[in-house]
Parts: sequence; structure tokens; C-alpha cells
Amino acid sequence: MKRLSLVLVCALALSACAVPHKRGDLAMQKTAAGKTEVSEVFNEYRKVRNTAIELLDAKPLSIVESGPVLAIDTGSFEVSQRLAKTQKQDTGSFEVTDVQTPRFTTYPLWFFAVVHDNAAGVNRVQIFERETAVEPWLLVASPETLADTPIPDVRREGRNAMTVKPGDAVGMSMSATDAAKAYAKSLADPSSAEAGKVADDSFIKQMRTTADNNSKLEGVTFSQSWGNEPVKYVLRTTDGGALAFVTLLRLDTYAVKDGLTISWPEGTPQQAFLSSGISSSGKLRYYHQVLLYIPPGNGKPRAIGQYGGVVSADSQ
Repeated sequence: MKRLSLVLVCALALSACAVPHKRGDLAMQKTAAGKTEVSEVFNEYRKVRNTAIELLDAKPLSIVESGPVLAIDTGSFEVSQRLAKTQKQDTGSFEVTDVQTPRFTTYPLWFFAVVHDNAAGVNRVQIFERETAVEPWLLVASPETLADTPIPDVRREGRNAMTVKPGDAVGMSMSATDAAKAYAKSLADPSSAEAGKVADDSFIKQMRTTADNNSKLEGVTFSQSWGNEPVKYVLRTTDGGALAFVTLLRLDTYAVKDGLTISWPEGTPQQAFLSSGISSSGKLRYYHQVLLYIPPGNGKPRAIGQYGGVVSADSQ
């Protein structure tokens, strides 16, 4: 049987880190979580993460992460288990460079933090959310930017970070909700009208290159679809634009002609999930968390950071 090998050009996601807070450490009227406080809690979190790494089991992370972040990290641990590989423990130095807390009158509460990872050379731009006063802080978004990528400053009202309603387009070419939809449609179809409304950034180029290469496989019909979850976390920047945390859902589908099998390079996440390859049809599901910057005026939204990975797969 002839086998076709897929060449991966999509960068592998880095391990996520979080800064969960202890119960009761942020009252409803508290204006900000201090950098020192966050750093102390981050040290505690790393113990939890390193325990998960030692056990090669993502279960401990469920007490400090939620949603797509937990799904991405769980997928990463599943890859390590299937490939019998260990993950590197989180023992490097870090620096909390920014912490911003909007003012809330009702739950859920959430805050924004930027953590610089010296060893990895990245900034993790994170959102932590607390559903109720008795619930722990959970990491819900953690896109990564290169260390030298500027992150727009967040505007404040007094000591509080200024939020933007997801549907509010005041001062910008579109709202965060519309920007997320346009970005997903641009990824799904480069010829769509939405493709001209967002910047042709490095993430879009990378994803299109991956899709183009897969589409060229002889004897394989490849398709890729994109969608987005509702936007919840948006902050006003000092220049009048906005930072929006957008979760994208990606589905890669393969239909293979009889007599062929497609496979991935040894040691890749895709190969771990589909070790026998695809000989009839198969799907790979991904989450990508994108930090979308929406400039003021008529500027086009663009991604300045992302974090993602394979979360599930099936084949026939």
C-alpha cells in the first residue's frame, strides 16, 4: 500500500502557564491584583503544573484551567503519553510585567496579566476568570507573543482597566465580535469579502500555507473549516483601539482514495493522535486562541499572538 507523508509547517504550541489566585484574594471592589501577589501565586501554580508533568497526567490542571486552554493542554499531555515522551518541567525564570483588573459589580470577575518567560522567549498574555466568590481563579485564555512583539497598552479609568463590550465598534473599523467572525471567515476562504477586512498577518499566512500543502497531496481530498466562539474578553487600548481574546475552532478533514494511506512525521502531535494514519477518511480538531488587536480608526484587525494545538481526532 502506498503511503503519503504530510509535511507539517504549522508551528507546535508551547506549553501554557497560568497565574491562578487563591480563594478569597480579590474582593469585588479591589481595583487590581498586584504584581508581587501574582508572582507568588504563579510560583504555587508551577508546583501544580510540575506535578502534572511528573505524573504525565493533565488532571491536576483542571483545578486551575478551563475551556480551550485546558483542552489544548490536555491534548499536549495525551500526545506525550502516546509517544512515551516526557515534558520539560517549568523551572525557568519569569516576570509578571503587567496586571490589569477591570471594575465589576457582579460575577464573573476576570483580570488580565502578561507574563514574560525568559527561557522560552515569549510573553503569555492571559485572562483569569472567577465565576463566583467560592470558585477558584481559572486560566481561560493564554495566547503567546514573541518577546519583542509590542503589546498595546491598556487604557485605565483611574486604577481600573477599561473594558469594551464585544459588540461595541466605537472608534474602530468593527467590533470585537465582528472582527472575530471576519477573521475566522478569512481563514476559511481567502477569496471571501471578509478576507479584505482583516490584516494578512503571519498566523493567517501560516495556516494558509498548511492548508495549501495538504491540498496538493495526490489522491487526497482535503478541506479545512474555521469558526469562532463568542467573544467575552475585550480591553480598550490607550490609542483608542482594542485587544480581543478570540478562540478559533479549526477542523481539518481528509478523504483518501482506495489503496492509499496518509501519515504524519514520527513524533508529531498529529501522528500521535492518528498513529495508523488515514486510509479512508479522518478529521483533526484544533483550538487556536488568538490575541486580536483592533486598531483605532479604519485599521484592520490583526493577530499579535496565538496558542493552540490538536485536541482530538478520528479516522476510518
